[in-house]
Amino acid sequence: MSYCVNCGVELDASARSCPLCGTPVINPRCPVDENATPPFPLVRREVEPVDRRSVGWLLTGMLASAAVCCGLINGLAFFPSVPWALYVAGAALTLWVWAALPLLVQRLPVPVYLLADLAAAAGLLVLIAALTDGWVWLTRLALPILVLTGALGAVLGALIARHGSRLTIGGVFFLLLIVWLLALEALIDLYIAGTYRPGWSVIAAAAGLVAAVFLLIVRLRPRLREEFRRRFHT
Repeated sequence: MSYCVNCGVELDASARSCPLCGTPVINPRCPVDENATPPFPLVRREVEPVDRRSVGWLLTGMLASAAVCCGLINGLAFFPSVPWALYVAGAALTLWVWAALPLLVQRLPVPVYLLADLAAAAGLLVLIAALTDGWVWLTRLALPILVLTGALGAVLGALIARHGSRLTIGGVFFLLLIVWLLALEALIDLYIAGTYRPGWSVIAAAAGLVAAVFLLIVRLRPRLREEFRRRFHT
């Protein structure tokens, strides 16, 4: 057994130099063992990418197991008269569409994934409304918010698909966020009070407008844009 003469670390029989400080190993009483297996790889290799389909199947198994287990527990042990396991099953199916479906089916267009996500969310809301007799809030509040979110998300997704600049995407994102916040408060006010009284959404929209105008001005002024790139290394 050899030790490094510089730092004192214990050396493997196959070491030609210290793995810690790089000092050459010279020990006539204990020469380097050419046939010994190195304790660590000598060739650098990239880590193999994770198989997305395998991750998708893993998520599928986890979500399906959770839904089945909750169904058995609900039916056999805890509150069998209350179908609470249906909420878990609906949420698991929604998460599967959102997270596992893109991993298992990877060649569908982005609008198809978006429609599937909206359909899954709408299905979960319909399930909750059916179990709680909440058709009023579903039709007057939940579904309009879902449709609004999907429409604005489709606009932003189309801009991203066209490979727009990050400044443009950021500015448009804040503008769409302003529309979403104003519409959200309007829908909530109309559902609860029957009248629209702008309040918190206007304050949030003002902050979003400042951010959107800032990003779009930087995008339209080449010299200002180059200055930001130099300073922030973007």
